[in-house]
Amino acid sequence: MPKAELVYRPAKQSEKAEAGDYAHLCQIWEGLTVTTAKVWAAEMREHPDFREYIENPTHRIVFVNYEGFRLFIKWKSRNRYRPKKETLAEMLENIKREKQLGV
Repeated sequence: MPKAELVYRPAKQSEKAEAGDYAHLCQIWEGLTVTTAKVWAAEMREHPDFREYIENPTHRIVFVNYEGFRLFIKWKSRNRYRPKKETLAEMLENIKREKQLGV
Protein backbone atom coordinates (compact mmCIF):
# COMPACT_ATOMS: atom_id res chain seq x y z
CA MET A 1 0.00 0.00 0.00
CA PRO A 2 1.50 3.38 -0.97
CA LYS A 3 2.26 5.85 1.79
CA ALA A 4 0.01 8.90 1.74
CA GLU A 5 1.58 12.25 2.50
CA LEU A 6 -0.85 14.90 3.67
CA VAL A 7 0.13 18.54 3.36
CA TYR A 8 -2.25 21.17 4.68
CA ARG A 9 -2.40 24.18 2.42
CA PRO A 10 -4.72 27.04 3.31
CA ALA A 11 -7.43 27.80 0.77
CA LYS A 12 -6.56 31.50 0.97
CA GLN A 13 -3.19 32.99 1.80
CA SER A 14 -4.76 34.92 4.69
CA GLU A 15 -5.96 31.67 6.26
CA LYS A 16 -3.58 30.17 8.81
CA ALA A 17 -3.34 26.50 9.73
CA GLU A 18 -4.80 25.68 13.14
CA ALA A 19 -3.13 22.29 13.57
CA GLY A 20 -0.13 20.38 12.31
CA ASP A 21 2.07 17.36 12.84
CA TYR A 22 5.18 17.01 14.99
CA ALA A 23 7.52 18.47 12.36
CA HIS A 24 5.41 21.61 12.05
CA LEU A 25 5.32 22.00 15.84
CA CYS A 26 9.12 21.87 15.83
CA GLN A 27 9.21 24.60 13.17
CA ILE A 28 6.92 26.85 15.21
CA TRP A 29 8.57 26.17 18.58
CA GLU A 30 12.32 26.51 17.98
CA GLY A 31 14.33 24.15 20.15
CA LEU A 32 11.51 21.61 20.41
CA THR A 33 12.54 18.16 19.20
CA VAL A 34 10.23 15.65 17.55
CA THR A 35 10.77 13.26 20.47
CA THR A 36 9.70 15.86 23.03
CA ALA A 37 6.71 16.84 20.87
CA LYS A 38 5.61 13.19 20.78
CA VAL A 39 5.99 12.80 24.56
CA TRP A 40 4.04 16.00 25.24
CA ALA A 41 1.34 15.00 22.74
CA ALA A 42 1.00 11.69 24.60
CA GLU A 43 0.63 13.64 27.86
CA MET A 44 -2.02 15.83 26.20
CA ARG A 45 -3.90 12.71 25.05
CA GLU A 46 -4.01 11.39 28.62
CA HIS A 47 -5.06 14.68 30.25
CA PRO A 48 -8.85 15.27 30.16
CA ASP A 49 -8.49 19.06 29.67
CA PHE A 50 -6.18 18.76 26.64
CA ARG A 51 -7.49 15.59 24.99
CA GLU A 52 -9.64 17.62 22.58
CA TYR A 53 -6.58 19.30 21.04
CA ILE A 54 -5.14 16.06 19.59
CA GLU A 55 -6.64 14.46 16.47
CA ASN A 56 -5.69 11.00 15.20
CA PRO A 57 -7.56 10.32 11.95
CA THR A 58 -5.45 7.16 11.47
CA HIS A 59 -2.90 5.30 13.56
CA ARG A 60 -0.05 7.20 11.86
CA ILE A 61 -1.43 10.67 11.22
CA VAL A 62 -1.49 13.10 14.14
CA PHE A 63 -2.74 16.68 14.17
CA VAL A 64 -1.96 18.84 17.18
CA ASN A 65 -3.90 22.09 17.60
CA TYR A 66 -1.37 24.93 17.89
CA GLU A 67 -3.41 26.96 20.39
CA GLY A 68 -4.05 23.86 22.51
CA PHE A 69 -0.33 23.05 22.46
CA ARG A 70 0.50 26.61 23.56
CA LEU A 71 -1.99 26.30 26.44
CA PHE A 72 -0.51 22.92 27.39
CA ILE A 73 3.01 24.37 27.54
CA LYS A 74 1.78 27.25 29.69
CA TRP A 75 -0.12 24.80 31.96
CA LYS A 76 2.92 22.53 32.18
CA SER A 77 5.25 25.38 33.15
CA ARG A 78 2.82 26.83 35.74
CA ASN A 79 2.25 23.44 37.40
CA ARG A 80 5.84 22.26 37.32
CA TYR A 81 6.48 22.32 41.07
CA ARG A 82 2.93 22.28 42.39
CA PRO A 83 1.79 19.25 44.37
CA LYS A 84 -1.85 19.99 43.45
CA LYS A 85 -2.12 20.81 39.76
CA GLU A 86 -4.57 23.45 38.57
CA THR A 87 -7.00 22.57 35.78
CA LEU A 88 -7.05 24.35 32.44
CA ALA A 89 -10.14 26.35 33.43
CA GLU A 90 -8.54 27.36 36.74
CA MET A 91 -5.35 28.37 34.96
CA LEU A 92 -7.19 30.58 32.45
CA GLU A 93 -9.19 32.19 35.25
CA ASN A 94 -6.04 32.75 37.34
CA ILE A 95 -4.23 34.31 34.36
CA LYS A 96 -7.17 36.66 33.80
CA ARG A 97 -7.17 37.58 37.51
CA GLU A 98 -3.39 38.14 37.47
CA LYS A 99 -3.72 40.51 34.50
CA GLN A 100 -6.43 42.48 36.31
CA LEU A 101 -4.25 42.80 39.40
CA GLY A 102 -1.19 43.65 37.33
CA VAL A 103 0.92 40.76 38.59
